[in-house]
Amino acid sequence: MADGCDVFSKVAEKFADATWLLIVDMDKHCLIEAIEKSEEDAVNTELAKKIVDRDCESVICGAIEKIPFEILADNHVTRSLGSGLTVTDALDYERMLDLITDCIGGTGCPSDSEPPETDNYCGKHEHPDS
Repeated sequence: MADGCDVFSKVAEKFADATWLLIVDMDKHCLIEAIEKSEEDAVNTELAKKIVDRDCESVICGAIEKIPFEILADNHVTRSLGSGLTVTDALDYERMLDLITDCIGGTGCPSDSEPPETDNYCGKHEHPDS
């Protein structure tokens, strides 16, 4: 989720601020598709649905609003915080980026202090076992 259409663009500060979805083949380390956000996408769902439709395993972005967060989480798309980095740097450091575990204004995922039966749940969706 970037502010431009190439790997030298920056990851947007918020999901809603992104104007481009850049789809990368991580095995080949190459950009395979750049999708521009339509101006009609006022609730920021179009690009979230495209991420799911393209069967992406992960998205690197900024903070995420409730509706797109739920679309991604319900479809088990890993969400990593890379706001402010160039797309190239975000991809290089993907495994070191913090995970986005809740939407803007959300209550957060269960912590390590929660009972074991809640370990894999956050709101209405389930997290796969680590």
